[in-house]
Amino acid sequence: MKVIFAGGGTGGHLYPAVAISEQLKKNNINYYFMVSDRGIERNILRPLNCQFEEQKVSAYMNQSVTGKIKALFNMIKATGRALKVVQKGDKVILTGGFAAAPSAIAAVLKGCDLYLHEQNSVMGLVNRIFARFSKKVFLSFENTKNAKGSLIVTGNPVREVFYNTAPKKDYTGRLLILGGSQGSRKINKLISSSIDEIMSLGFNVTHQCGAKLFDETVQMYGSKIDEYKERLILKPYIENAVDEMSNADIIVSRSGAGAVFEIKALKCPAIYIPFAAASENHQYYNALEEKEKGCCIILEEDKAGTASLKDALNEIKENITVFRDNLEKSPVQKSSEIIFKELEII
Repeated sequence: MKVIFAGGGTGGHLYPAVAISEQLKKNNINYYFMVSDRGIERNILRPLNCQFEEQKVSAYMNQSVTGKIKALFNMIKATGRALKVVQKGDKVILTGGFAAAPSAIAAVLKGCDLYLHEQNSVMGLVNRIFARFSKKVFLSFENTKNAKGSLIVTGNPVREVFYNTAPKKDYTGRLLILGGSQGSRKINKLISSSIDEIMSLGFNVTHQCGAKLFDETVQMYGSKIDEYKERLILKPYIENAVDEMSNADIIVSRSGAGAVFEIKALKCPAIYIPFAAASENHQYYNALEEKEKGCCIILEEDKAGTASLKDALNEIKENITVFRDNLEKSPVQKSSEIIFKELEII
């Protein structure tokens, strides 16, 4: 018997599987990843020495007729391969994204125990389709929209290093900007155009802008990079995210579920700028519970500007102890341990 993780396309779909796999590794249980061929999974899994297989799959929705035909062809081919990998008696865990579908189909056809984890506050299409076939459906949020099946609220699994890193206690004026694994052009524009006001508040800034967006972000900053060279660091990607995040006093970030739960685990006050085009505005709802607990501020993308960003930064800076105390009162459950027990492997 082995456990197969199926999903990917983004770090948000992959990292929960990595977190659960840490529990399997502790208990000497074999596991395998079936992921997309976008490359992000390869960059994450290879350094961890995880066994994985890339599938040439693509999204079906919002495609041209030609694109839909290509997506169906790739899905059929990937499902054929998944039928060879997935064996009767295996347990298959879906973590969302179109890359999860081939292994899900194989699991149903072979009568395997199927589980799924929904990271976001709105259940995604692939998870909605296969929820009815799943033995258990794990949710990050209690009020997940469109959720169906045998529901268990577990929270979103994050890697153990986040739980094991001590929260920051002092204040050094470190501001970290996270645009997600691909970077965010809108966040890059907002931060670069607001850099004078940000610096006027005394911050030292590390800005992760995305590898593909790095050159254009350098152009956005222009001469400001030299002007603030002692206090501004621009990075395409952050290799050791835990170190950077744990040293930050405030984090500005998108609010994918992975980011929200990782930042929450580190007990760092945050300003979330939800991706407005996310399905059913789920990034906004991902962050809403944290806002209601006084742990973060939400700036809606279409309303976020220099003035509102400066006000939000100043509010957290002036009340940093209050925000940190609220985070301390909002403990994070170890979701990967809960899910491992629910798999009933041992």
